[in-house]
Amino acid sequence: MKVLRRIVVIALCLAFAPSAFPACKIRQVGEIPVRVTRNLVLIDAQINGQDAKVLVDTGAAMTFLWEDAATQLGLPLDTAPGTRMFGVGGEARVLGTRVKHFQMGSFVGDQMHLAVVGTREGEHRPVGALVLGDDFFSHFTTEFDLAHGVIRLLLTDGCKPEELPYWAKTYAMADLERLNPQHARIAANVLVNGKRISAILDTGAHTSIIARQVAESVGAGPGHAGTVSAGQVAGLAAIPIESWIGTFASFGIGDESMSNVQLQIADLFSADATVDLGSRLRRPLEDAPSMLVGCDFFLSHRILVLAKEHTLLFTYNGGPVFQLVKSSAPPQAGSEGGAPGQTAPAATR
Repeated sequence: MKVLRRIVVIALCLAFAPSAFPACKIRQVGEIPVRVTRNLVLIDAQINGQDAKVLVDTGAAMTFLWEDAATQLGLPLDTAPGTRMFGVGGEARVLGTRVKHFQMGSFVGDQMHLAVVGTREGEHRPVGALVLGDDFFSHFTTEFDLAHGVIRLLLTDGCKPEELPYWAKTYAMADLERLNPQHARIAANVLVNGKRISAILDTGAHTSIIARQVAESVGAGPGHAGTVSAGQVAGLAAIPIESWIGTFASFGIGDESMSNVQLQIADLFSADATVDLGSRLRRPLEDAPSMLVGCDFFLSHRILVLAKEHTLLFTYNGGPVFQLVKSSAPPQAGSEGGAPGQTAPAATR
């Protein structure tokens, strides 16, 4: 893996005191302790004064409550005409509600209108009452520091991208797609065996996963040497689909590249289709990604998502990048885990 960029500032202290660059202003809106449970990023929050678990899922374009959780919290449910949600495995039913007060870490929100996603009787769904999607994170410059158990929400003004990764002397950069407010997502092009494909950075995916059609097009799909069955996976609609593990000669995102990586393979969005008004024909969704860069990548990197600048900045923490499944607790009070000065990653690995 190569890291090609170098920061041109010394460091910003965690309290974000005045920068060495006077034009750059950084304000921390919220610091949110998180814990990782087998690659699920969870937050202890409160909804209308009641304890509730939150699942951080940057692959979800919309923040939503699960219907059974909304009912347990005593929230009123309304219809949500014209709102549709799709994910790995298919489409889910959508309602709506309003939350008077919401708090997680030092972040507080009031009078929040939220989607509510229905679940079928007896259907298994991910842990958490609320799924925090990228429509929320797109309002901020967001630091994902899962290795140290924290997410930071920042507002920046007059800052160049190279002024922001305060914790290391070197960093990697990748261009993101311009933000679509109607369908927020952290989307970038990646290179797999030299082929450029679309990907979204998705903390809701336990491990990174690539579409079967793409894997087959670069010589690593089911039936190819070294590819083995990996059981079933399920997404938003809780419909299981088959998956495999394949070995790929190379993977690259922005300045970072690596060789001989193992990725999960599945028919990611083959069940996702929509029916146009006045038609009985189902057609595939447009702009479905070819890869989900999952929580394993987030655990092995410290990441800044600059939504307005459509830029991704990241440093390598060490250890495996893909197929890493782990658990960690949130930081204790007074922890120094997020302090500047963390050892920079090696230039190659």
